[in-house]
Amino acid sequence: MTTRAPGAAALLTRLAGCPGGETPTEPTTRIEDILALTGDTTAGGNVYSTNCATCHGADGTGGSGFPNLTVEVPEHTEEQVLTIVIDGEGTMPAFGTLSDQNLADLMAYMNAEWP
Repeated sequence: MTTRAPGAAALLTRLAGCPGGETPTEPTTRIEDILALTGDTTAGGNVYSTNCATCHGADGTGGSGFPNLTVEVPEHTEEQVLTIVIDGEGTMPAFGTLSDQNLADLMAYMNAEWP
């Protein structure tokens, strides 16, 4: 008769699924993924014109009730700016449906225009 330690089969099953010698990495956030991309300023200008210029103006200076991005973008981190763009804030709608590449392009454009 063979005896087994209780739970040994479950432990072996779990260990079989573990990759050998690899250290698990922390999952990245969407913003980290976006910032890891290389943004294109020309494409970002198109994203800005299509999605942002109506309220913030073609030059980013804003208007009545809309923030002046020439001041706001340099005063915030890229993470803060992207969080606002993705989630919206106040009366600004969320633009989280834009692709990660579109958002990287937009960030590159804003950084180039308003450093």
